[in-house]
Amino acid sequence: MKYFLTIAASDNSGGAGIQQDIKVAYNHGYWALSAITGITVQNFEHVFHLEPVNPMLLKSQIDQCFQSFAIEAVKIGAICSEQNLLCIANCLEQYTPKHVVLDPVLFSTSGMPFLDSSLLTVLKKRVFPYVELITPNKPEFEILSNCNINTLEEGVAVATEKCLEWGVSILLKGGHFDAESIQEALITQCGVVYYSRKREIFPYNHGSGCTLSTALSCNLGSNMSLAESYTKASEYLVSYFRQFQQE
Repeated sequence: MKYFLTIAASDNSGGAGIQQDIKVAYNHGYWALSAITGITVQNFEHVFHLEPVNPMLLKSQIDQCFQSFAIEAVKIGAICSEQNLLCIANCLEQYTPKHVVLDPVLFSTSGMPFLDSSLLTVLKKRVFPYVELITPNKPEFEILSNCNINTLEEGVAVATEKCLEWGVSILLKGGHFDAESIQEALITQCGVVYYSRKREIFPYNHGSGCTLSTALSCNLGSNMSLAESYTKASEYLVSYFRQFQQE
């Protein structure tokens, strides 16, 4: 049995967050463990309410997962509060999991904040050292880097510097860039790899970021390289959302 841990918020609509992470991990052959950071009220279009969990409850969840199971990979999504951020940082320092992917969910598509911008320095200093890969979209990376980015090339230039400064690899996702195709880049300390795929408009795409980051984490836990993990995760993402075009 392979074990995967998602540390993220609950999505009552079942399309993102903890619920989506569990589905994706199962499809990748994992038993999915979870530590819930917050409870949301949402549908496929809007997040109406967020209630962070008590940080001691979050810590107890994480502790039991690491103490009871041999976890191959960890994905971190919405953190939801300053106290939860510090709790997660302390747990990463204590357990030092081998593969950690952080999807920096700073706000929902409809604008609900999941982590205050004043906490980004703490995130970078306390959490990034234990993270193998972060998977920001364009708006998230602009906030993290404090830079305005108009093109993927500009993003790569900034990410190349931040990769060294933060000590973490960066997958710069391409959905928010104005291009006919999806252009993405994987930036590591060894260099940059560019990827391109056809831009498809799916009738349903709720939780696409959760889907990609969880698939990536699972692939890393299965001893794939970072590049192969991304390629397989991207293929899975497209295949997963294509199914809704056929219904």
